[in-house]
Amino acid sequence: MNGRWVTYFLAGALVIVVFGALLRLLEPFFRPIFWALILGLYLFPINRFFRRRLKGRRGLSALLLTFLVVFFVLLPLSFVLTEVTRQALEIVGQARKILQSGPEGIVFSLQKYPRIYALVKSILLKLSPFENQLKQLLAAVASGAGQFLLTQGKALFRNTVQLFLDLVFMLITLFYLFRDGDLFYEELKKLLPTTVEETERITGKVQEVLRAVLFGGLLTGLAQGVAALIIYLLLGVSPAVLLGLLTAASSFVPLVGTTLVWGPVAIYLLLKASVIKALILLLYGALVISQIDSLLRPFIVGSQTEIHTLFLFFSILGGLKVFGLLGVFLGPIILSLAISLVEIYRLKVQNARTA
Repeated sequence: MNGRWVTYFLAGALVIVVFGALLRLLEPFFRPIFWALILGLYLFPINRFFRRRLKGRRGLSALLLTFLVVFFVLLPLSFVLTEVTRQALEIVGQARKILQSGPEGIVFSLQKYPRIYALVKSILLKLSPFENQLKQLLAAVASGAGQFLLTQGKALFRNTVQLFLDLVFMLITLFYLFRDGDLFYEELKKLLPTTVEETERITGKVQEVLRAVLFGGLLTGLAQGVAALIIYLLLGVSPAVLLGLLTAASSFVPLVGTTLVWGPVAIYLLLKASVIKALILLLYGALVISQIDSLLRPFIVGSQTEIHTLFLFFSILGGLKVFGLLGVFLGPIILSLAISLVEIYRLKVQNARTA
């Protein structure tokens, strides 16, 4: 008996050591592998379509779809991110120059915005007894902005190299997932300590959540961001691309949603004395941008996910905090797995009571 427990202990320790070493080996490639898995899950129906058209040629279908991902997903995304980064750094640089000029420079830079100019001038007049302290504060903020630009410039160079390598690893993984992903999936199902029904329940829940996140969340947010970008460009609001991206991101925030971005922009236009533009943006934001969510989400998703929106929201926020951008998908996946396991446990308890 003691010998059997020793054998079990040694076998368990060996399994932990081996799998720990395996995870350590794969850790540098964690992000590209998971991005490839997520893209592979979403695009596998297209992969099946290509296979049928190409008469079952797995390799050719996988290669063709990988090239399509590069040209229609990665290249447009890289252009958008480059433009957003440029606009963000330009704003910080302009703000630094204004802050370095002191209170007088701030007031002078706002002369072309009458209402904002009057408001800021009245505030600075009230703060005139603290002029020296205010100048020191502005100088400190300007210095911090300069340090931020320097740090971001160095980080941008390092991240560009790392991003390129991650993209290469992701594309390699994606090709093999397109070619052999269904075979991997079938082998994985055999290893799971669950029945066929339980496995299908888990995979079905994960697919349901991924569909809700992508089609109900990301695509709806993208549509709202594009709609906002159009009106920002037409009204001459700058930086339009950055504001459009922020509008898309704010679609995930409950209750307020995209109003979190286009609302302050409308207030800015009003203070700038552009009353007509402010009214146009308010009407367009309320009747078009904000309504896209309620009109498009049910149409795209079809049926609502069984997971409550509040839980999805916090799983996405938690995923962003822990895993970065990848957490937008990993957070809901972990949530769906947890809910699936709870449901399986509940069914087993009910069956045991019935028996």
